[in-house]
Amino acid sequence: MEPTQLGKIKKTDFENTLFKLNNSQAMDYDKHNEFNFETNENTIIHLYYNDKGHIGSWSDGRGWYFANNLPKNLNDAQGVTA
Repeated sequence: MEPTQLGKIKKTDFENTLFKLNNSQAMDYDKHNEFNFETNENTIIHLYYNDKGHIGSWSDGRGWYFANNLPKNLNDAQGVTA
């Protein structure tokens, strides 16, 4: 499953885009804290799911979606905006 990066995007804009790509169906959400002991830094990753599995992630102003788990035809995904 290869992710597609949406690039720099606000979290609310990413969530709205992902919601549209998920046919406006409810999504599950989880927040993951990843700690790097070498740099002593914590990164928060926001994870989104539907019935098929992991559909997207957002962290530090960047978003990714997983087309294989989304119901919409994603050939037109570039035209989807929040």
